[in-house]
Amino acid sequence: MVINGLTDMLNRVSQARDLDAELYADVISALQNAFPDENFGESGALAARHPTDAALHMVNTHLPGWSITLKGKAHEADGDWSCTLRQSDSRDNDAMIGVGNGPTLALALLVALLKLNVRRAAQ
Repeated sequence: MVINGLTDMLNRVSQARDLDAELYADVISALQNAFPDENFGESGALAARHPTDAALHMVNTHLPGWSITLKGKAHEADGDWSCTLRQSDSRDNDAMIGVGNGPTLALALLVALLKLNVRRAAQ
């Protein structure tokens, strides 16, 4: 059932148009339900004020030292961002990576993080 909660959250984030404090808190809750002994950062008002900072904080807290590759067009109001999370950017054979796309940088980060953790939960 844990994987269902993560998959449901992944679908919800994938369909979102922006990141707010409620969605951010729900993502943390779903991740903590799946991995209760791991740290995913704090929920709170950061996502409402600075959604990209909040998403970066979550990734950095949960995956310290991992490489984050971001691509997109900053001039578009409803962009097409992509994010890749890799354990190392110096090799191409990581056991697990996360790849996400979204209309905002914050959502692309969270989609990548959720996809990575859905795979982890399935193992």
